[in-house]
Amino acid sequence: MAISKTICILDSDPCFSSLLITRLQKQLPDVLAFHLNMETLLSRRDLLLDNNYVLYNQQEISKEELLRHCSKERMPRLITLLSEEKPYPPKDVLMLVHEIEDCIGLGTIPLPVQGKIQTCLVLSFVSPAEREVHIRKLLTSARLDFPHIIRLDIMPGILMESDPEIAGMREASHVDGISVLLDKIRMGGLSYKEIPSYLEPDPYGDLRFGKPIHSDDIISAHTRTILSVINRSVRYLRTLETKGLLLLVADGLSFKRMQTLSQNASHLEILTPLNLEKDYLLCREIDTLVKSHRGTSHVDFPFSIQAAGTGQGPHYAKKTLVRSHL
Repeated sequence: MAISKTICILDSDPCFSSLLITRLQKQLPDVLAFHLNMETLLSRRDLLLDNNYVLYNQQEISKEELLRHCSKERMPRLITLLSEEKPYPPKDVLMLVHEIEDCIGLGTIPLPVQGKIQTCLVLSFVSPAEREVHIRKLLTSARLDFPHIIRLDIMPGILMESDPEIAGMREASHVDGISVLLDKIRMGGLSYKEIPSYLEPDPYGDLRFGKPIHSDDIISAHTRTILSVINRSVRYLRTLETKGLLLLVADGLSFKRMQTLSQNASHLEILTPLNLEKDYLLCREIDTLVKSHRGTSHVDFPFSIQAAGTGQGPHYAKKTLVRSHL
């Protein structure tokens, strides 16, 4: 689906702008970007009004001055090109892509094309901390559309996030883990009606399956068994009156298994590391996953982050913006 958005890059350096346009077109192929210098802006002030976004060098023109070229009826979204901290280097292009995607609304889980159940598979190639920051962002927006959300982690137990220390949480809230569920499916004795008995409240909201007894219980299970959990969970969600989302989060799996799982999800989210283009093999595998997927897909580029020592638990993660040149 074409986005039909335009981006104006307001900077005095045409080489920098040309390189930035090339990179933006690679990451946002449906967005049209072009360069505009100060001289042209002063002679054609209306050029800004025809754009959805303006990336501007705040050392060359201030936000207040830009606003004088706009009107309340036609106001583009203003995004700075330079970091806000000294020595004010250019932002990494993927940071800019993040900001633009947030404005456009990409990176959110779409509503199902048919029916009321959406299945979203998140494939993570980043650290667990980066992954969880993105997942919580996804869930925050998804709760507006899906009253019922179930999360299933398909990964080694060691890669699963530890529960934060939240006052009032009791051990009694935990149920039999996913290991018990997998054993019962292997024996052929589980009905989709039993799925709720294997769900527990997630510390950040929604519902999830209990954690495995052994770290490799999930990844050592046959793919058919995992697909059985997915199918039964979807059947259970269909019995509810309102829209439901099954969020599958995969980490540490083989590409072959990722491809099999992706064929059973309507929406695919792929979290890739910064400087992805330096890893040719990973780029090729991700490209294959996207091309083979029959539903909607979105490739995201998380920032590098580190836990902020706020004392409020690991879910308060601080983004450390990467200040590398293009």
